[in-house]
Amino acid sequence: MADVLELGADGWLRQGLPWQPDQPFYAVLGDPIAHSLSPKMHNAGLRERELDYDYFPVKITSGQLRQLKAGPHGKMLLGFNVTAPLKEPVSALCDGRTDQARDLGAVNTVKVEDGKWMGHNTDSGGTLTVLSQAWKEQDLPLEAVVLGAGGSGRAAVDALLRWEVPSIVVQNRSAAGRQRMVTWLKGRSLGNRVRVQELPASPPSLPRCNIVYVCCLAGGVPIGNYLPESSGQASALLLDLRYGNQRPMEDEPSGFEFSDGLPVLMMQGGLSFAWWFGPPVPWQAMRGAID
Repeated sequence: MADVLELGADGWLRQGLPWQPDQPFYAVLGDPIAHSLSPKMHNAGLRERELDYDYFPVKITSGQLRQLKAGPHGKMLLGFNVTAPLKEPVSALCDGRTDQARDLGAVNTVKVEDGKWMGHNTDSGGTLTVLSQAWKEQDLPLEAVVLGAGGSGRAAVDALLRWEVPSIVVQNRSAAGRQRMVTWLKGRSLGNRVRVQELPASPPSLPRCNIVYVCCLAGGVPIGNYLPESSGQASALLLDLRYGNQRPMEDEPSGFEFSDGLPVLMMQGGLSFAWWFGPPVPWQAMRGAID
């Protein structure tokens, strides 16, 4: 695993010790970040394309983002990915955003040019690709439930709308998070197409139609109480965007097809790589690094 970087008061720390990079690099920003497989995936892609850069995990809080952007040490960054919970704070600091990032109000990929941050979002495209591949039925699901209302939740809603799922529900624990989702939906004139609710206090009843659940909750949060006990007579899919030790040890509901977040990580990472470096994307090398 790549050494974790942190931004100290006097510059970069690498595994807790002062460190001065000898050339610009790429990174993934988050807190926590040690679990991320993005460094393995992107470093494999960089080697395959014979691009002389390194890609590091960076542990950083939202309160340090302005220091990263304005200080001299952030100038060594050529680009970076962003994980929860930093996608919205990073979006607010970008000097420019692609249409996709602007629509979602969240950024997961940044290109740095002359100290300016250009934000992009590849989460929706990655999620849509994985959902359409994992769904085994010929007919689309009639309903989708998104667990979580942050940046990843918005990307999931966007993907489901593009997939033309007719009924979408977003469930979130905090009232503030639900209100942010409602505000975003109204800003895109989607208030009548997506319902926003509180997370259920107990498992919901069996689904009455073909259904998809997309889990966008924080790492380590159990989801058993928010899912039906089984799919019943319906076709059902659970896509949990978390992977590795971010996913609690719990069984999926009986009868559900299941995918964790690794395929989405693969897709959004490949799209990020293409945005930074152009084609070809070294899909095979990147996939082999995380399989």
